Amino acid sequence: MSLFTRLRAGSGSAVLIPYKYVELNSGVPDGRGSHENAHDFVTENAGYRVVRGWRMSAGGILDKRVIVENIRTGRRFDVTPPVARLAFFEHPGTADEYDGLWHQISLPPFPPPVPQPIQAAADMADAISLLASDVGLKMQETEALEGEA
Repeated sequence: MSLFTRLRAGSGSAVLIPYKYVELNSGVPDGRGSHENAHDFVTENAGYRVVRGWRMSAGGILDKRVIVENIRTGRRFDVTPPVARLAFFEHPGTADEYDGLWHQISLPPFPPPVPQPIQAAADMADAISLLASDVGLKMQETEALEGEA
């Protein structure tokens, strides 16, 4: 499954993640580095894990965002002060894939075109035959109308 197909599917589970004010040994996290903030929090607090994912803004723009999850309860929160509250969903792939992607991805709001099935040669021959008979009937009708006039 392509990256965009997986991101589109994952975006359907996006939810608002609450912000939680925390103080780390390095100080209060700022809004510039969710990746570092989440990793620092997990390093200093046993029982939590980092969750890599995407915040969805208007127009299908996805921004990388890393949040924290309590391993025991599954409760998720963001330790990085948000600029705006946006829906979040977990990256539907590996950590290595996520780390190698751009910080922002545009996910068009429309689905890709659905490929049309290719008809068998026999089906195409039948269609051509039907089309030819329709043209023949129309020519006969036209000639009949012209004869009446």
